[in-house]
Amino acid sequence: MTDPPSGATGLLVGAISYMLGVCALVGPGEMALPTPCADWNLGMLLAHLSDSMADLETAIRTGNLDLERPPDHAVGDPVEILRDRAAQLLCVAYSYGGPEHFVAVGGLPVPAGLVACTGAVEIAVHGWDVSAARGGAGCERAGCERAGCERAGCERAGCGGVRPIPAGLATRMLRLGPLIVVGREGLFAAPVDVPAQASPGDRLVGYLGRRPG
Repeated sequence: MTDPPSGATGLLVGAISYMLGVCALVGPGEMALPTPCADWNLGMLLAHLSDSMADLETAIRTGNLDLERPPDHAVGDPVEILRDRAAQLLCVAYSYGGPEHFVAVGGLPVPAGLVACTGAVEIAVHGWDVSAARGGAGCERAGCERAGCERAGCERAGCGGVRPIPAGLATRMLRLGPLIVVGREGLFAAPVDVPAQASPGDRLVGYLGRRPG
């Protein structure tokens, strides 16, 4: 059995696995749902997430992160596009993940592992945003007629709620938080207070400006 990847690649794998697990349940009729990201509906959030993974893949592969590049929205099923972009990103992460690899960000060299970790945090928290958007919409699926619906795959409010970021993954990201969220303006909102006994996933999304609920 192959050991799971460690370091930045392992963090990226965990974030992508969580995100894809959440997004796999998104239906075409949900694109207009509001999200925790101000001014973005679910369709816009998925497009941003897809673009972010494409930018990260290019940055790690070429050694340059173009902060001025306009979004390149792909046309098609947004969930399928996410899967394709995730596969491309993981292939690059496994191939260019050495400690000697740097990425130019704003003209300054940054370790590729640090860039990958920052991208992993964004991917995970936007995965949570997707789950929160769907969880806040109420359960309207065919066959769901009561709170506490036990239908397989139903994550709506009253049907399992928001899927949390896994505790192990969130704990690793919290440890890296002060290092990778140092310039959070324009990327993450100001931290939100959460109870001291909150789970690692809730503490992470609170740290990144979301209200766990």
